[in-house]
Amino acid sequence: MNKVILWGLRSAIDSYKFIQSSFHQNALRMGYESFWVDDLETNKSLVSKGDIIFAVDRAQKFLPVRNDVRYVLHNISGDDLGLESNFIQIQIFDKNALGANLGIPWVQWDKDSRTLFQPWGIPTPPRLWKPPSHPIKRKEFWMGSIWNDEANRGNSQFMEKYIYELKKQGIQFFRKGTPTRFQKNGISEKRGQKLVNQSIIGAAVLGELQRKNLYVPCRLFKNIASGVPPSSNGDFSEVFQEGIFDSNPEKLIAKVLNLTKNEREEIVSSSQTKMLQYTYTANLNRIFESLL
Repeated sequence: MNKVILWGLRSAIDSYKFIQSSFHQNALRMGYESFWVDDLETNKSLVSKGDIIFAVDRAQKFLPVRNDVRYVLHNISGDDLGLESNFIQIQIFDKNALGANLGIPWVQWDKDSRTLFQPWGIPTPPRLWKPPSHPIKRKEFWMGSIWNDEANRGNSQFMEKYIYELKKQGIQFFRKGTPTRFQKNGISEKRGQKLVNQSIIGAAVLGELQRKNLYVPCRLFKNIASGVPPSSNGDFSEVFQEGIFDSNPEKLIAKVLNLTKNEREEIVSSSQTKMLQYTYTANLNRIFESLL
């Protein structure tokens, strides 16, 4: 490998910008020479033989197509670019993932489409993960959006019930900005982690369609890294057997509140150890191995 290039979205306001940034920062931590550039024709000159280019559909207008580099594509068809075997596609894991399991839950490789399915995972390095939290104040901080649409893809229906049950337990609910500076209402990742660490529950709430599709949210990993036990209205017990998972918000909250101090510490410690296989470093290693 010569160098890693994250192609596109550096100067854009886009939800995928966080993914590009996370790949870039973790490639640098791994010791690779990595560049993150905008989708501009002038940036084609940066590309040289042996490079690996990460590209996404909404920033491909000036994507250089060459046979002497390799591509990691998200929502772009290698066939449409005229590529043969010098590419893989990456997709988020859910119940529709194809191919064979790679010995790790939620990670599959489909050789026919050359697609690697896995969760986005956690970009924060383990050395910055927080120890188990023991919140004293009855507060719950929510990072990000509360929303829905006609297809019922959002989380607002469950969140309405969740907030109601929190208030019944005397727990104050606070909605904060998305934990990334790339959004207009964003706060720093460090600040977001601190607030989640102070949350008495810290549930990773899913929308109903996401829950049915077995979608694994980044929020699940970020909350565990913030030092709270994994809890959600989705079921992630395939990996985090020790977690608290219940689609009933009243029962979900009660189960987390009933955890002892020792139980919280044991659950967080165990979950953070299991999460090592879903860091961006681990994800990048699987991506590079799939490109061979």
